[in-house]
Amino acid sequence: MDVSIDSSSVGGGAPSGVQSLPPEVLYAIFKNLRMPDLASVRQTCPQWYDIVTNNRSLMNRFVLSLRNTLIYEGCTECNMLMNTRSTFEKVCLKACEIRWSPSLWWSVGNHVVELTLNDCVVYDVETLINMMRCTRTTLRSLTLKSIKFLTYSIDKVPFDFRMERLHSLTFRSSFVYDELFRAFKQISPNLKTLKLTFSSYEHWGEQLVDFVAHHRTTLEAITLSYTKVNSAILQQIGRIETLRLRKVSLKSCYELKERDILELARAQPSIVHLNLDNIFSANEQFLRALSAFLPQMKRIKLRVARIMNLHLSFLAHLKQLNYLKITDSTHVKGNLDLSAYENPALEKLYVSAATFSRNILPRFFERCPNIRSLTLYQCTYENIHDLQLAFSHLKGLEYLNLQRTFDIGDSFFNRDVFDTVVMPFERIRFYPIANLRKLCYLNLSHCRDLSDQTLMALSFPLLKKIDLRGLHITEAGIESMVRECPLLEYVLVDACKRICDNAVLFLCRDLKGLRLLNLEGCKAITDLSVEHIMRYCRSLVWLNVLNCPQLTVEAKKRLTTLRSLRSLHGHVEM
Repeated sequence: MDVSIDSSSVGGGAPSGVQSLPPEVLYAIFKNLRMPDLASVRQTCPQWYDIVTNNRSLMNRFVLSLRNTLIYEGCTECNMLMNTRSTFEKVCLKACEIRWSPSLWWSVGNHVVELTLNDCVVYDVETLINMMRCTRTTLRSLTLKSIKFLTYSIDKVPFDFRMERLHSLTFRSSFVYDELFRAFKQISPNLKTLKLTFSSYEHWGEQLVDFVAHHRTTLEAITLSYTKVNSAILQQIGRIETLRLRKVSLKSCYELKERDILELARAQPSIVHLNLDNIFSANEQFLRALSAFLPQMKRIKLRVARIMNLHLSFLAHLKQLNYLKITDSTHVKGNLDLSAYENPALEKLYVSAATFSRNILPRFFERCPNIRSLTLYQCTYENIHDLQLAFSHLKGLEYLNLQRTFDIGDSFFNRDVFDTVVMPFERIRFYPIANLRKLCYLNLSHCRDLSDQTLMALSFPLLKKIDLRGLHITEAGIESMVRECPLLEYVLVDACKRICDNAVLFLCRDLKGLRLLNLEGCKAITDLSVEHIMRYCRSLVWLNVLNCPQLTVEAKKRLTTLRSLRSLHGHVEM
């Protein structure tokens, strides 16, 4: 739980040397600090506490988080929050039992903008409605994940208020009672986004359709991914008069067929974001019809099968597309021919399980040079040099995911300039991946032929996240990587069996901004790694030490005392 400390409990004066600085100068300094450092600033002295607490832009970065707590009128947490002058715009309650506590919600609720209830037990629906009443003037986003109600009757609940600013309502992994639909239909007149991911509902979804119809003039986005939505429900939603949907997600809605999607597209031509991932394998006829109905499409996710030229059948109509995700369900060589597609607006590309023929990728990236995010998951290549050559067209690339690319080895990275090779009718000089100077994220997990030589070739001054899961790397590669990539904040080396205490030392000591570290399955590390973490990690907020057999219970318990840590995975109670 992140709760402000009263100024009477902090130090008596500002540290010497900065005491005379005006508040506006201190604010200019504080706004550039990381969250753990900003939290420490609040507890330094009354002057700094007041500067942070009274500045909304600084306080907005804090999240009030309560876990495994029984919340009731007069509980310790309620009294503590009532006595603090801090305000919180983001509140997250996890694994809590929630009873009605008017003093808590009337004191906190007037500032809450985002509220998340995760894996909580709520005494009754009336308690939730009363919480909404207290947050009615500010709340914009409500997420209910894995929520259980002891009773859900709302016959006697008065709906004498409106939540004019509530724009987003999310039910995740929850059973949505008809009473909840009826309640939010009355109190949320301006809803723009409805998400029912992994959730189910009563009967045949009559109240769901009625809920959407009630918000037809404001609703823009609906997510029904991983639900039992069927043709009848989707048809009814699509035909609601004056409804103009822009974003629709139907991932893993297995009862839907191609004709259902086409009918929705015909009825809702305003859709610009569409997620059809993991429903069916789209054929050429379907894609041609879909792109004709939705020519303004900007983002789409889908599976394809037996389509030899995506440009002719689909992409030629989508001139404004900026995000394309395709999963190839056939693994047929040359199935995804993207080479003729030209779109300078395309910024994100995700391709999974495709087999690329020769020269496809270089031609495609030459025509779409503004891609900032590229994922080629478990893809194979007739000629891996095509991928190296493609990087010459992606000089603005910031995100690169090559997870499970089994065709690449250390030679893909470890030469500053690749040798000139002779190809039919031309001589090509390859563009090394190291020249991608804007890269912030790199995923090489489970690329089984990579070793320390790859890490020694990496030099990305802006890199913040790297995923090296399952690689055969040692302390030598880690030492080189942290020296050449000093801004790393997220490092995943789980299942790297050769990672030892020295490797952990380099990560903790040399990466000053390290925030996430995954060591799961690193069986060579000992309690000495815990010493390195405790001594050097000042910004670490997430740590995984599961399946590390040489770590003692005492060492894991020490980790729970690390002040900055918010999430620890390792069979230890925090």
